[in-house]
Amino acid sequence: MIAMSQITASTAPNPTLRIVARLFLLVSLCGSALAQQPQTSGEFWPAIDAHFQFRDNLRLLAFAGLKRNEDVAYQQVNAGLGLGYQWKTISKPHLENIDPDKEHTFLFGGGYEYLRTISKTAQHESRFVLEAMPGFRPISRLLVRDRNRVEFRLVNGVYSTRYRNNLSLDYDIAAGKFRFTPYTSVEVFYDGAKESWSKEQYTAGVEWPYRHVLKLQTYYLRQNCPTYNPVHLNVGGLTLHLYF
Repeated sequence: MIAMSQITASTAPNPTLRIVARLFLLVSLCGSALAQQPQTSGEFWPAIDAHFQFRDNLRLLAFAGLKRNEDVAYQQVNAGLGLGYQWKTISKPHLENIDPDKEHTFLFGGGYEYLRTISKTAQHESRFVLEAMPGFRPISRLLVRDRNRVEFRLVNGVYSTRYRNNLSLDYDIAAGKFRFTPYTSVEVFYDGAKESWSKEQYTAGVEWPYRHVLKLQTYYLRQNCPTYNPVHLNVGGLTLHLYF
């Protein structure tokens, strides 16, 4: 009996070893879970827009900016021109916006955008764009707009199309002569080549107008794209709008 008990005791697992083994297994499982989590990246996107208003409700938009990780992993410069037609002024009384596009119930436009990466393996893209954007004010301070955009793209010589829908809400606030407009938007992307909804962008920001000359737009953007690395993108953005 003594010999048997000694053998049993010697072959039984040591409690300390059991604890260490369990801790090792727990750390391994946690490490595996973290490795499988989608990666998240943080970026800053600066841009400048110039708006030229003409008679007959026509406006010309020229823009340029820097982006990283929106569609490609490298720093990318983009620039373009767009011509728009503004139809029917919003009749509901409200605080006038210095952007004439936001003073009309419908905007139809088209344009061209060129994008190129700043890297040794340069990538380039040409976009021809058509868009239509209705807008209305359910109450005087709130502007609701729904932008529908179709992009005809040539990415490194390969043709594809993409549809983008952006729903935005602007709320005008005035305190004496001081004005600002908090806003939020949701944009979804449909990739024609993959025949699937490929990306989402959620934005919250504030527009800071100065007379009828310029407007500073500050925002935070969250991008989710399951087919791209990083899957999640956090962006701080700054856009200077000039009006002529």
